[in-house]
Amino acid sequence: MLLIFLPYHGEVVIELWEYLLGLVYVIVLYMYFGRKKRQKLALHSEYKYYLSGLWVKLFGALFFTLIYFYYYPGGDTTAYFYSGVAMKQMLFMDPVEYLRQVVLGDNSLRALSTYASEPLIPYKYVFVDNRTFQALRISSILAIFTFNSYLISTFIIASLSFFGIWAGYRTFVSYFPEISGQLAIAFLFMPSAIFWGSGIMKDTFTFSACCAWVYAVDEVFFKRRNVVSRVILMLFCALVMIQVKPYIFMVMLPATLLWLLYMRVVRIRNVLIRFVLIPMMSFALISLSIFVLNRMGDMLDKFALDEAVHSIENIQGDMVNNEAYGDNKFNVGEFDGTWQGVISKFPIATNAALFRPYLWESKSVVIVLSGLENLFVLILTIYVLLKVGPRFSLRCIVSNPLLLMSMTFAILFAFTVGVSTPNFGALVRFKIPMVPFYMSSLFIILFLHKERRLARNKGVRFDLTKYRMGPVPVHANTRAIKSSGRRSPARGKPGHGQVARV
Repeated sequence: MLLIFLPYHGEVVIELWEYLLGLVYVIVLYMYFGRKKRQKLALHSEYKYYLSGLWVKLFGALFFTLIYFYYYPGGDTTAYFYSGVAMKQMLFMDPVEYLRQVVLGDNSLRALSTYASEPLIPYKYVFVDNRTFQALRISSILAIFTFNSYLISTFIIASLSFFGIWAGYRTFVSYFPEISGQLAIAFLFMPSAIFWGSGIMKDTFTFSACCAWVYAVDEVFFKRRNVVSRVILMLFCALVMIQVKPYIFMVMLPATLLWLLYMRVVRIRNVLIRFVLIPMMSFALISLSIFVLNRMGDMLDKFALDEAVHSIENIQGDMVNNEAYGDNKFNVGEFDGTWQGVISKFPIATNAALFRPYLWESKSVVIVLSGLENLFVLILTIYVLLKVGPRFSLRCIVSNPLLLMSMTFAILFAFTVGVSTPNFGALVRFKIPMVPFYMSSLFIILFLHKERRLARNKGVRFDLTKYRMGPVPVHANTRAIKSSGRRSPARGKPGHGQVARV
């Protein structure tokens, strides 16, 4: 059955053999992931979500494929993949040229002209763009092994990207194992992240890289294990974010530096020294972030700091006027070309990224699903503020380095995409890297509130500093309080709720 007609490629369909081969691929994945789950579950209880996380990821890949073949008349994702198919053909026509493009990343007009005599031609607008070209390189490799099957390639992309998301999830669980179920909701089961983070899209790669980056940073600087391999993983994740969506790295870098520096400041016992150091460290953090991002100006391209304001205005204007996105739009107001003007949009832009589109603003099937998710996020946020209170919520954030990093990244990233993306169709896709971090932050605050209430019921003084490296059971706090006011020595060996140091 004819589903999509693509220029340069003709009729594009999903054949019966693709579904059958996809079923075989799913069975193989079940055998591999099921075996790994059985091996790990005895020591790591969070692995009870391993297979279910994979299943929803694969379902998201299937749903994504069906939406873009049956509901939408194609889109960027089909342009990425079938341009990759055209590149794959070059492997058999001119292997040297293929390697030059895929391995060395040559996407010049000269490289595009080599397809002039070929039956299949990559789309120019995705081939010559350095950001989208990365998706073409991957698609061309996948097309070799999947016999040009979009469905099978999407399954492979979804399953490979799952590893990065799972790594990020396990990082948070290592500090807060008692809420592994809630953290699984944040990382593995949020509908927008499942749908938009499982297809052949730039968002899939950057979302996985963002989560894996947090895992690698924690392994290198806090757990200090497998340092060499994790440093390599850090560099790879940074490269993916910079090459595909640089603004993600621009937000993640200062959040990470805050995470690293703050941990060292809070370990200082002398209050006066900390009082002096915190402003100095804050200034150093801002200066270091600006210095690094300025030095990376050429790599960040139009997202470089000196071009950022102009880029935000251009991106917003393009999306407002782009009819391909429909009429699902919102207005953050006019810009005056200054950073002050951009920052003044913080409340409306951040609110839009976190909670919009509201359910009544949803005008398509995909946007309705996002509207339902946003309603859940809004209700949970209000519940946390009412139950926990803004004051204790803020105390939790500034007292826990992981939580501080997570909420800082989520809020700054929400502002970044909200101020530059006045279109709901694009916004629901662009914001997925911040979803697990924001949701995890809310769940952690609720957990700490529960621990405080439990401590009070037992007549124990609640100390947030005990949770900097993960939760300590209330009975451990009780022993610490009763032992002549000294801190509990429970940190010496990894036990319940503690992070093992290997």
